[in-house]
Amino acid sequence: MKNITLEAIYKKVIRLQRDVDEIKKTLIEEPELRDEFILKMKDIDNEKNVMVKDFRDRYDIK
Repeated sequence: MKNITLEAIYKKVIRLQRDVDEIKKTLIEEPELRDEFILKMKDIDNEKNVMVKDFRDRYDIK
């Protein structure tokens, strides 16, 4: 199993935030894309959340 560090999680969250910011910027600058974007997002299946009780121990987070 791959060890996941807080640093790796932080980097992924930052990348995700940048992607979200870029999507928002595009939708604000080009509002005609908004309806198409919303339709595409509705087609994506929602993923179920999986709670990991021993997350801290499992991923060796201190």
